Formats: sequence, structure tokens, C-alpha cells
Amino acid sequence: MATQNRMIDVLKCEGDLSAIEMTRMKGRMNRLLNRNHKKWVLDMGSTQRVELAGIGILVDRLRHVRERKGDIKICNLRPEVEKTLRMIGVGGLIESYSSEEEALRSFAA
Repeated sequence: MATQNRMIDVLKCEGDLSAIEMTRMKGRMNRLLNRNHKKWVLDMGSTQRVELAGIGILVDRLRHVRERKGDIKICNLRPEVEKTLRMIGVGGLIESYSSEEEALRSFAA
């Protein structure tokens, strides 16, 4: 699911950060990139587990978006998911925020 706010698209990760979920989201992300939408907030409030394959797809999409001068920011991380992302080194690659509103505001800064 994606919603739009001032050319910032909000994507909801509907399950775990797995290869299956990220493959599904990759299609949506590709469609957004094809329409020159390159500012995204990924809401991970429903995410309870992280799989390396899912992280790989997310990092790949992050690279593509940044090549086009855009960015992906994440929000609503559960503490255990945030800890996992930090442990595998992704926490330093992508900014995270406690709420969708904070993530949206960060694009204006």
C-alpha cells in the first residue's frame, strides 16, 4: 500500500522484512521510480522479523533511489527490528524515525 504526501510516497511494509515482502514492494517501488517519485517513507510498524534477503533488496532499492537524487527513510520500527538493522550495519545507511510525521518532515530539512 502506498499513499502520497507532497511528492513523498509512504509505503507500508505489510509483514516481515523478508525476500517475499520486499519482492512485492520492489514492484511498487519500480513503478514509483518510473513516475519519477523518489522520496519514500517505509512504514515498518507491522514488521517483526528481518531476513537478510529482504535487507538486500531494500539496500538495492535505496541505491537506485539515491542514484536519482532521492532517498528512503523508515519509520515506526519495533525495538527488536531496529536492533537487528543496527547490528547488521543497515542502521547507518538509512535514517529511521519514530513516526511517519517525523520521517515526512525530515525531507523538508
